Amino acid sequence: MADDSDTPLRSSVEIQGNVLAAFNKPLQTFLLLAFADAGRGRKWLGDMAEFVATTEAVEDFNEEYSERRAHEERAPEDLHTVWTNVTLTFGGLSKLAASGTLDQIPPRFSALRDGAAARAARIGDRGSSAPDNWLFGAEHLPVIDAVVTVAADRQGELKQRLDEVQERLELHRVTIVFEQPASELPGARKGHEHFGFKDGISQPGVRDFHRADSDNADTRLGHPGQKLIAPGEFVLGYETQRGPPGPLPDWMHDGSFQVLRRLNQDVLGWWSQMEQARRSDPSLSREALAAKLMGRWRSGASLAHAPTSDTGAVDNNFDFSEDPSGMTTPRFAHIRTVYPRASKPPGEHESERRRIMRRGIPFGRTFEPSRGPEHGPDEDRGLMFQCFCADLERQFEFLQSHWVNNPGFPDAGDGTDPVIGRDGPNTLRRTRGPDTRLAFQRFVTTSGALYAFVPSVSTLRRLAAAEL
Repeated sequence: MADDSDTPLRSSVEIQGNVLAAFNKPLQTFLLLAFADAGRGRKWLGDMAEFVATTEAVEDFNEEYSERRAHEERAPEDLHTVWTNVTLTFGGLSKLAASGTLDQIPPRFSALRDGAAARAARIGDRGSSAPDNWLFGAEHLPVIDAVVTVAADRQGELKQRLDEVQERLELHRVTIVFEQPASELPGARKGHEHFGFKDGISQPGVRDFHRADSDNADTRLGHPGQKLIAPGEFVLGYETQRGPPGPLPDWMHDGSFQVLRRLNQDVLGWWSQMEQARRSDPSLSREALAAKLMGRWRSGASLAHAPTSDTGAVDNNFDFSEDPSGMTTPRFAHIRTVYPRASKPPGEHESERRRIMRRGIPFGRTFEPSRGPEHGPDEDRGLMFQCFCADLERQFEFLQSHWVNNPGFPDAGDGTDPVIGRDGPNTLRRTRGPDTRLAFQRFVTTSGALYAFVPSVSTLRRLAAAEL
Protein backbone atom coordinates (compact mmCIF):
# COMPACT_ATOMS: atom_id res chain seq x y z
CA MET A 1 0.00 0.00 0.00
CA ALA A 2 1.28 3.46 -0.91
CA ASP A 3 2.22 6.02 1.72
CA ASP A 4 -0.87 7.89 2.93
CA SER A 5 0.88 10.55 5.03
CA ASP A 6 0.06 13.22 2.43
CA THR A 7 -3.62 12.19 2.22
CA PRO A 8 -4.89 12.22 5.83
CA LEU A 9 -8.59 12.15 4.91
CA ARG A 10 -8.11 8.81 3.20
CA SER A 11 -7.73 7.20 6.66
CA SER A 12 -10.75 8.88 8.24
CA VAL A 13 -12.85 6.72 10.54
CA GLU A 14 -15.26 9.63 11.13
CA ILE A 15 -16.44 10.45 7.59
CA GLN A 16 -18.99 7.91 6.42
CA GLY A 17 -18.22 5.86 3.34
CA ASN A 18 -19.63 6.93 -0.04
CA VAL A 19 -18.95 10.64 0.53
CA LEU A 20 -15.27 10.65 -0.46
CA ALA A 21 -14.68 6.90 -0.86
CA ALA A 22 -17.32 5.64 -3.28
CA PHE A 23 -19.61 2.65 -2.82
CA ASN A 24 -18.62 1.33 -6.25
CA LYS A 25 -21.01 -1.59 -6.06
CA PRO A 26 -23.22 -3.04 -8.83
CA LEU A 27 -26.11 -3.71 -6.42
CA GLN A 28 -27.63 -1.08 -4.15
CA THR A 29 -30.86 -0.68 -2.22
CA PHE A 30 -32.18 2.56 -0.75
CA LEU A 31 -34.44 2.34 2.31
CA LEU A 32 -36.34 5.51 3.25
CA LEU A 33 -37.48 5.27 6.86
CA ALA A 34 -39.73 6.85 9.49
CA PHE A 35 -39.28 6.63 13.28
CA ALA A 36 -42.23 5.80 15.53
CA ASP A 37 -40.76 8.10 18.19
CA ALA A 38 -37.42 9.51 19.34
CA GLY A 39 -36.65 6.70 21.78
CA ARG A 40 -37.11 3.91 19.26
CA GLY A 41 -35.28 5.93 16.63
CA ARG A 42 -32.24 6.30 18.90
CA LYS A 43 -32.19 2.60 19.77
CA TRP A 44 -32.41 1.67 16.10
CA LEU A 45 -29.56 4.04 15.25
CA GLY A 46 -27.44 2.51 18.01
CA ASP A 47 -28.03 -0.98 16.61
CA MET A 48 -27.10 0.21 13.09
CA ALA A 49 -23.72 1.58 14.17
CA GLU A 50 -21.95 -1.76 13.59
CA PHE A 51 -22.91 -1.67 9.91
CA VAL A 52 -21.84 1.88 9.04
CA ALA A 53 -18.85 1.89 6.68
CA THR A 54 -16.07 4.42 7.21
CA THR A 55 -14.01 6.21 4.59
CA GLU A 56 -10.92 4.27 5.62
CA ALA A 57 -12.59 0.87 5.22
CA VAL A 58 -14.11 1.69 1.84
CA GLU A 59 -10.96 3.25 0.42
CA ASP A 60 -8.79 0.35 1.64
CA PHE A 61 -11.03 -2.01 -0.31
CA ASN A 62 -11.20 0.22 -3.39
CA GLU A 63 -7.43 0.58 -3.58
CA GLU A 64 -6.81 -3.15 -3.19
CA TYR A 65 -9.45 -3.87 -5.83
CA SER A 66 -7.91 -1.39 -8.28
CA GLU A 67 -4.37 -2.66 -7.71
CA ARG A 68 -5.35 -6.30 -8.17
CA ARG A 69 -7.45 -5.55 -11.21
CA ALA A 70 -4.53 -3.74 -12.84
CA HIS A 71 -2.10 -6.52 -11.93
CA GLU A 72 -4.35 -9.43 -12.89
CA GLU A 73 -5.92 -7.59 -15.87
CA ARG A 74 -9.38 -8.65 -14.78
CA ALA A 75 -11.78 -8.05 -11.91
CA PRO A 76 -10.74 -10.07 -8.82
CA GLU A 77 -13.75 -12.32 -8.26
CA ASP A 78 -12.70 -13.34 -4.74
CA LEU A 79 -12.70 -9.71 -3.53
CA HIS A 80 -16.21 -8.66 -2.53
CA THR A 81 -18.00 -7.04 0.39
CA VAL A 82 -21.12 -5.13 1.47
CA TRP A 83 -21.35 -1.55 2.77
CA THR A 84 -23.96 0.54 4.53
CA ASN A 85 -24.40 4.17 5.42
CA VAL A 86 -27.07 6.14 7.29
CA THR A 87 -28.26 9.70 6.66
CA LEU A 88 -30.89 11.80 8.43
CA THR A 89 -33.36 14.35 7.14
CA PHE A 90 -34.00 17.53 9.10
CA GLY A 91 -37.12 15.86 10.50
CA GLY A 92 -35.10 12.85 11.62
CA LEU A 93 -32.48 15.05 13.27
CA SER A 94 -35.27 16.96 15.02
CA LYS A 95 -36.54 13.76 16.60
CA LEU A 96 -33.15 12.45 17.74
CA ALA A 97 -31.33 15.61 18.90
CA ALA A 98 -32.09 17.50 22.09
CA SER A 99 -34.33 20.55 21.93
CA GLY A 100 -32.48 23.58 20.59
CA THR A 101 -29.62 21.58 19.06
CA LEU A 102 -30.69 22.24 15.48
CA ASP A 103 -30.80 25.98 16.17
CA GLN A 104 -27.00 25.71 15.96
CA ILE A 105 -27.19 24.95 12.22
CA PRO A 106 -25.89 28.04 10.37
CA PRO A 107 -28.49 29.95 8.31
CA ARG A 108 -26.56 29.19 5.10
CA PHE A 109 -27.80 25.62 5.39
CA SER A 110 -31.51 26.53 5.27
CA ALA A 111 -32.10 24.12 2.37
CA LEU A 112 -31.77 21.18 4.78
CA ARG A 113 -34.43 22.67 7.03
CA ASP A 114 -36.76 23.48 4.12
CA GLY A 115 -36.43 20.10 2.42
CA ALA A 116 -36.31 19.25 -1.28
CA ALA A 117 -40.06 19.54 -1.94
CA ALA A 118 -40.30 23.12 -0.65
CA ARG A 119 -37.47 24.17 -2.96
CA ALA A 120 -38.45 22.08 -6.00
CA ALA A 121 -39.75 24.89 -8.20
CA ARG A 122 -36.59 26.95 -7.90
CA ILE A 123 -34.46 24.14 -9.33
CA GLY A 124 -36.82 23.28 -12.17
CA ASP A 125 -38.99 20.52 -10.70
CA ARG A 126 -42.26 21.74 -12.16
CA GLY A 127 -45.06 20.17 -14.20
CA SER A 128 -44.64 16.40 -14.41
CA SER A 129 -41.60 16.71 -12.10
CA ALA A 130 -43.44 18.68 -9.41
CA PRO A 131 -43.74 17.23 -5.88
CA ASP A 132 -47.44 16.48 -6.48
CA ASN A 133 -46.26 13.63 -8.72
CA TRP A 134 -43.50 12.28 -6.47
CA LEU A 135 -43.38 8.84 -4.88
CA PHE A 136 -41.50 10.08 -1.82
CA GLY A 137 -40.37 13.34 -0.25
CA ALA A 138 -43.49 15.46 -0.89
CA GLU A 139 -45.62 17.05 1.83
CA HIS A 140 -48.68 14.91 1.03
CA LEU A 141 -46.64 11.70 1.49
CA PRO A 142 -45.37 10.00 4.68
CA VAL A 143 -42.56 11.82 6.45
CA ILE A 144 -39.05 10.44 5.95
CA ASP A 145 -36.60 10.57 8.87
CA ALA A 146 -33.64 8.52 7.62
CA VAL A 147 -32.11 6.92 4.56
CA VAL A 148 -30.14 3.67 4.63
CA THR A 149 -28.04 2.75 1.60
CA VAL A 150 -26.89 -0.85 1.30
CA ALA A 151 -24.38 -1.63 -1.45
CA ALA A 152 -22.93 -5.02 -2.36
CA ASP A 153 -21.05 -6.97 -5.01
CA ARG A 154 -23.22 -10.07 -4.73
CA GLN A 155 -26.96 -10.59 -4.45
CA GLY A 156 -26.62 -13.02 -1.53
CA GLU A 157 -24.58 -10.56 0.52
CA LEU A 158 -27.01 -7.76 -0.28
CA LYS A 159 -29.97 -9.88 0.87
CA GLN A 160 -28.21 -10.92 4.06
CA ARG A 161 -27.47 -7.32 5.03
CA LEU A 162 -31.01 -6.21 4.15
CA ASP A 163 -32.37 -9.02 6.33
CA GLU A 164 -30.16 -7.85 9.20
CA VAL A 165 -31.36 -4.28 8.75
CA GLN A 166 -34.97 -5.49 8.55
CA GLU A 167 -34.61 -7.28 11.91
CA ARG A 168 -33.56 -4.02 13.55
CA LEU A 169 -36.33 -2.08 11.85
CA GLU A 170 -38.96 -4.49 13.17
CA LEU A 171 -37.41 -4.57 16.65
CA HIS A 172 -37.59 -0.79 17.00
CA ARG A 173 -40.78 -0.24 14.97
CA VAL A 174 -39.06 1.80 12.30
CA THR A 175 -41.16 1.90 9.13
CA ILE A 176 -39.97 1.60 5.55
CA VAL A 177 -41.70 4.47 3.75
CA PHE A 178 -40.16 3.71 0.37
CA GLU A 179 -37.72 1.10 -0.92
CA GLN A 180 -35.80 1.33 -4.18
CA PRO A 181 -33.54 -1.45 -5.47
CA ALA A 182 -31.00 -0.35 -8.07
CA SER A 183 -28.26 -2.04 -10.03
CA GLU A 184 -25.73 -1.62 -12.79
CA LEU A 185 -27.09 -2.43 -16.22
CA PRO A 186 -26.03 -5.87 -17.50
CA GLY A 187 -23.50 -6.89 -20.12
CA ALA A 188 -22.16 -4.25 -22.47
CA ARG A 189 -24.37 -1.66 -20.75
CA LYS A 190 -22.37 -1.91 -17.53
CA GLY A 191 -21.41 1.55 -16.29
CA HIS A 192 -23.95 3.23 -18.59
CA GLU A 193 -27.29 4.85 -17.86
CA HIS A 194 -30.54 3.93 -19.65
CA PHE A 195 -30.10 6.34 -22.58
CA GLY A 196 -26.93 4.39 -23.31
CA PHE A 197 -24.18 6.79 -22.22
CA LYS A 198 -21.32 5.92 -19.90
CA ASP A 199 -21.98 7.61 -16.55
CA GLY A 200 -19.93 8.89 -13.61
CA ILE A 201 -16.87 9.79 -15.68
CA SER A 202 -16.06 13.29 -14.47
CA GLN A 203 -15.68 13.29 -10.69
CA PRO A 204 -13.77 15.90 -8.70
CA GLY A 205 -10.49 14.99 -7.09
CA VAL A 206 -10.24 15.92 -3.40
CA ARG A 207 -7.16 17.46 -1.85
CA ASP A 208 -5.87 15.55 1.20
CA PHE A 209 -7.84 12.50 0.06
CA HIS A 210 -6.56 11.77 -3.45
CA ARG A 211 -2.85 11.81 -4.18
CA ALA A 212 -1.50 14.74 -6.16
CA ASP A 213 0.51 14.42 -9.36
CA SER A 214 4.18 15.19 -8.64
CA ASP A 215 4.37 17.29 -11.81
CA ASN A 216 1.15 19.18 -11.11
CA ALA A 217 0.09 19.50 -7.47
CA ASP A 218 -3.37 20.71 -8.51
CA THR A 219 -4.19 17.51 -10.39
CA ARG A 220 -4.94 14.01 -9.14
CA LEU A 221 -2.22 11.43 -9.72
CA GLY A 222 -3.00 9.16 -12.66
CA HIS A 223 -6.09 11.15 -13.68
CA PRO A 224 -5.11 13.88 -16.17
CA GLY A 225 -7.49 16.81 -16.13
CA GLN A 226 -9.04 15.88 -12.76
CA LYS A 227 -8.50 18.95 -10.59
CA LEU A 228 -8.01 18.56 -6.84
CA ILE A 229 -10.72 20.48 -4.99
CA ALA A 230 -10.52 21.63 -1.37
CA PRO A 231 -12.08 18.97 0.92
CA GLY A 232 -14.36 21.55 2.53
CA GLU A 233 -16.44 21.59 -0.64
CA PHE A 234 -17.64 18.07 0.22
CA VAL A 235 -17.04 17.55 3.94
CA LEU A 236 -17.89 20.10 6.64
CA GLY A 237 -15.19 21.59 8.82
CA TYR A 238 -12.35 21.64 6.28
CA GLU A 239 -10.65 24.21 4.05
CA THR A 240 -12.82 25.35 1.13
CA GLN A 241 -11.86 26.79 -2.26
CA ARG A 242 -12.12 30.24 -0.69
CA GLY A 243 -10.34 29.53 2.55
CA PRO A 244 -11.23 28.41 6.09
CA PRO A 245 -14.70 26.98 6.72
CA GLY A 246 -17.40 29.13 8.27
CA PRO A 247 -18.66 28.73 11.86
CA LEU A 248 -20.01 25.27 12.56
CA PRO A 249 -21.21 23.33 15.62
CA ASP A 250 -18.85 20.50 16.52
CA TRP A 251 -21.41 17.79 15.76
CA MET A 252 -21.54 18.83 12.10
CA HIS A 253 -17.78 18.38 11.59
CA ASP A 254 -16.88 15.49 9.25
CA GLY A 255 -20.45 15.53 8.00
CA SER A 256 -21.85 16.22 4.55
CA PHE A 257 -25.17 16.80 2.80
CA GLN A 258 -26.92 14.22 0.64
CA VAL A 259 -29.20 14.84 -2.33
CA LEU A 260 -31.28 11.83 -3.36
CA ARG A 261 -33.40 12.10 -6.50
CA ARG A 262 -35.36 9.43 -8.36
CA LEU A 263 -35.12 10.40 -12.03
CA ASN A 264 -37.31 8.53 -14.52
CA GLN A 265 -36.00 8.18 -18.06
CA ASP A 266 -38.21 7.85 -21.15
CA VAL A 267 -35.75 6.05 -23.43
CA LEU A 268 -38.11 5.73 -26.39
CA GLY A 269 -39.03 9.41 -26.17
CA TRP A 270 -35.39 10.48 -25.93
CA TRP A 271 -34.23 8.63 -29.04
CA SER A 272 -37.39 9.45 -31.00
CA GLN A 273 -36.62 13.08 -30.29
CA MET A 274 -33.19 12.66 -31.86
CA GLU A 275 -34.84 11.55 -35.11
CA GLN A 276 -37.24 14.50 -35.05
CA ALA A 277 -34.48 17.01 -34.28
CA ARG A 278 -32.42 15.77 -37.22
CA ARG A 279 -34.99 17.32 -39.54
CA SER A 280 -33.63 20.70 -38.43
CA ASP A 281 -30.08 19.56 -39.13
CA PRO A 282 -29.83 16.43 -41.32
CA SER A 283 -26.04 16.82 -41.49
CA LEU A 284 -25.79 15.10 -38.10
CA SER A 285 -26.51 11.42 -37.53
CA ARG A 286 -28.76 10.40 -34.66
CA GLU A 287 -25.71 9.35 -32.63
CA ALA A 288 -23.82 12.56 -33.39
CA LEU A 289 -26.77 14.73 -32.40
CA ALA A 290 -27.21 12.82 -29.14
CA ALA A 291 -23.49 13.29 -28.47
CA LYS A 292 -23.93 17.03 -28.99
CA LEU A 293 -26.61 17.05 -26.30
CA MET A 294 -24.50 15.05 -23.87
CA GLY A 295 -21.05 16.41 -24.76
CA ARG A 296 -19.77 12.82 -25.02
CA TRP A 297 -20.38 9.80 -27.20
CA ARG A 298 -22.00 6.70 -25.74
CA SER A 299 -18.58 5.26 -24.82
CA GLY A 300 -17.77 8.36 -22.77
CA ALA A 301 -15.31 9.75 -25.33
CA SER A 302 -15.54 13.54 -25.25
CA LEU A 303 -16.45 15.68 -28.23
CA ALA A 304 -13.51 17.84 -27.18
CA HIS A 305 -11.12 15.08 -28.28
CA ALA A 306 -13.38 13.09 -30.63
CA PRO A 307 -15.45 15.72 -32.47
CA THR A 308 -16.58 13.60 -35.44
CA SER A 309 -16.79 9.96 -34.29
CA ASP A 310 -16.81 7.79 -31.20
CA THR A 311 -13.22 6.72 -30.60
CA GLY A 312 -13.96 4.98 -27.29
CA ALA A 313 -11.09 6.85 -25.62
CA VAL A 314 -12.51 8.21 -22.36
CA ASP A 315 -10.73 11.11 -20.66
CA ASN A 316 -11.26 14.35 -18.76
CA ASN A 317 -8.19 16.27 -19.87
CA PHE A 318 -9.95 19.23 -21.50
CA ASP A 319 -11.38 22.50 -20.22
CA PHE A 320 -13.36 24.05 -23.14
CA SER A 321 -10.96 27.04 -23.23
CA GLU A 322 -10.24 26.34 -26.91
CA ASP A 323 -13.94 26.13 -27.71
CA PRO A 324 -15.42 29.31 -26.19
CA SER A 325 -18.38 29.52 -28.59
CA GLY A 326 -19.31 25.85 -28.31
CA MET A 327 -18.65 24.91 -31.92
CA THR A 328 -17.34 21.47 -30.91
CA THR A 329 -19.00 20.89 -27.54
CA PRO A 330 -22.20 23.01 -27.49
CA ARG A 331 -22.47 25.33 -24.53
CA PHE A 332 -25.83 23.71 -23.72
CA ALA A 333 -24.31 20.19 -23.62
CA HIS A 334 -24.98 18.37 -20.36
CA ILE A 335 -21.34 17.90 -19.36
CA ARG A 336 -20.75 21.61 -19.95
CA THR A 337 -23.75 23.03 -18.10
CA VAL A 338 -23.03 21.01 -14.95
CA TYR A 339 -19.27 21.64 -15.12
CA PRO A 340 -18.20 24.53 -17.41
CA ARG A 341 -14.54 24.01 -16.47
CA ALA A 342 -12.39 26.94 -17.65
CA SER A 343 -14.91 28.33 -20.16
CA LYS A 344 -16.06 31.88 -19.50
CA PRO A 345 -18.38 32.73 -18.01
CA PRO A 346 -18.16 31.54 -15.26
CA GLY A 347 -14.45 30.71 -15.37
CA GLU A 348 -12.46 27.94 -13.74
CA HIS A 349 -12.51 29.32 -10.18
CA GLU A 350 -16.29 29.51 -10.12
CA SER A 351 -16.67 26.09 -11.75
CA GLU A 352 -14.63 24.35 -9.08
CA ARG A 353 -16.67 25.92 -6.25
CA ARG A 354 -19.84 24.28 -7.61
CA ARG A 355 -18.58 20.69 -7.84
CA ILE A 356 -20.58 17.86 -6.32
CA MET A 357 -19.64 14.23 -5.63
CA ARG A 358 -22.03 12.11 -7.73
CA ARG A 359 -23.01 8.55 -6.78
CA GLY A 360 -25.80 7.63 -9.21
CA ILE A 361 -26.95 4.12 -10.16
CA PRO A 362 -29.70 2.95 -12.55
CA PHE A 363 -32.96 1.34 -11.50
CA GLY A 364 -35.39 -0.69 -13.61
CA ARG A 365 -34.89 -3.10 -16.50
CA THR A 366 -33.10 -2.18 -19.71
CA PHE A 367 -35.08 -0.83 -22.66
CA GLU A 368 -35.21 -3.83 -25.01
CA PRO A 369 -38.81 -4.22 -26.26
CA SER A 370 -37.93 -7.40 -28.17
CA ARG A 371 -37.42 -9.15 -24.81
CA GLY A 372 -40.99 -8.59 -23.69
CA PRO A 373 -43.28 -6.00 -22.04
CA GLU A 374 -41.11 -5.74 -18.91
CA HIS A 375 -38.38 -4.28 -21.12
CA GLY A 376 -40.75 -2.01 -23.04
CA PRO A 377 -41.49 1.74 -22.92
CA ASP A 378 -43.98 1.45 -20.06
CA GLU A 379 -41.49 -0.10 -17.62
CA ASP A 380 -40.42 2.09 -14.70
CA ARG A 381 -36.71 2.86 -15.24
CA GLY A 382 -34.26 5.64 -14.60
CA LEU A 383 -31.45 6.79 -12.34
CA MET A 384 -31.23 6.99 -8.58
CA PHE A 385 -29.24 10.20 -8.58
CA GLN A 386 -27.27 10.72 -5.40
CA CYS A 387 -24.69 13.37 -4.64
CA PHE A 388 -22.80 14.75 -1.66
CA CYS A 389 -21.69 18.33 -1.05
CA ALA A 390 -20.96 20.78 1.76
CA ASP A 391 -23.60 23.35 0.79
CA LEU A 392 -26.89 22.32 -0.82
CA GLU A 393 -27.80 25.80 -2.00
CA ARG A 394 -24.38 26.96 -3.22
CA GLN A 395 -23.54 23.72 -5.00
CA PHE A 396 -26.40 21.41 -6.03
CA GLU A 397 -29.19 24.00 -6.20
CA PHE A 398 -26.98 26.55 -7.93
CA LEU A 399 -26.09 24.03 -10.63
CA GLN A 400 -29.75 23.27 -11.24
CA SER A 401 -31.12 26.80 -11.18
CA HIS A 402 -28.32 28.98 -12.57
CA TRP A 403 -26.72 26.66 -15.11
CA VAL A 404 -28.84 23.59 -15.99
CA ASN A 405 -32.21 25.36 -16.22
CA ASN A 406 -31.01 28.80 -17.30
CA PRO A 407 -31.67 29.33 -21.05
CA GLY A 408 -29.30 32.30 -21.00
CA PHE A 409 -26.31 30.45 -19.61
CA PRO A 410 -23.68 31.20 -20.56
CA ASP A 411 -25.14 33.43 -23.27
CA ALA A 412 -28.60 34.40 -24.52
CA GLY A 413 -30.10 31.74 -26.74
CA ASP A 414 -27.84 28.86 -25.70
CA GLY A 415 -30.75 27.11 -24.05
CA THR A 416 -31.23 24.82 -21.04
CA ASP A 417 -29.51 21.49 -20.51
CA PRO A 418 -31.42 19.21 -22.96
CA VAL A 419 -30.70 16.09 -20.90
CA ILE A 420 -31.89 17.02 -17.40
CA GLY A 421 -33.13 20.62 -17.85
CA ARG A 422 -36.57 21.95 -18.59
CA ASP A 423 -38.08 22.15 -22.08
CA GLY A 424 -36.81 24.81 -24.43
CA PRO A 425 -35.03 25.66 -27.65
CA ASN A 426 -31.26 25.34 -27.99
CA THR A 427 -28.83 26.99 -30.37
CA LEU A 428 -26.41 24.69 -32.15
CA ARG A 429 -23.64 27.05 -33.24
CA ARG A 430 -21.80 26.53 -36.52
CA THR A 431 -18.40 27.59 -37.82
CA ARG A 432 -19.79 27.44 -41.34
CA GLY A 433 -23.33 28.38 -42.19
CA PRO A 434 -26.10 29.68 -39.94
CA ASP A 435 -26.69 28.46 -36.41
CA THR A 436 -29.40 25.82 -35.97
CA ARG A 437 -32.29 26.22 -33.54
CA LEU A 438 -33.38 22.96 -31.99
CA ALA A 439 -36.42 22.41 -29.76
CA PHE A 440 -36.13 19.70 -27.10
CA GLN A 441 -38.58 18.30 -24.60
CA ARG A 442 -37.59 16.88 -21.26
CA PHE A 443 -37.54 13.09 -21.11
CA VAL A 444 -36.08 12.90 -17.60
CA THR A 445 -38.64 13.53 -14.85
CA THR A 446 -38.24 13.71 -11.09
CA SER A 447 -40.38 11.15 -9.23
CA GLY A 448 -39.00 11.72 -5.74
CA ALA A 449 -36.39 13.79 -3.93
CA LEU A 450 -35.04 14.60 -0.49
CA TYR A 451 -32.18 16.36 1.28
CA ALA A 452 -30.41 14.75 4.22
CA PHE A 453 -27.45 15.28 6.53
CA VAL A 454 -24.65 12.70 6.59
CA PRO A 455 -23.45 12.67 10.22
CA SER A 456 -19.96 11.63 11.22
CA VAL A 457 -19.63 8.25 12.94
CA SER A 458 -19.18 10.00 16.31
CA THR A 459 -22.28 12.12 15.78
CA LEU A 460 -24.31 9.01 14.92
CA ARG A 461 -23.22 7.52 18.23
CA ARG A 462 -24.03 10.71 20.15
CA LEU A 463 -27.47 10.85 18.58
CA ALA A 464 -28.10 7.20 19.47
CA ALA A 465 -27.05 7.82 23.07
CA ALA A 466 -29.16 11.00 23.40
CA GLU A 467 -25.98 12.98 23.99
CA LEU A 468 -26.46 15.56 21.24
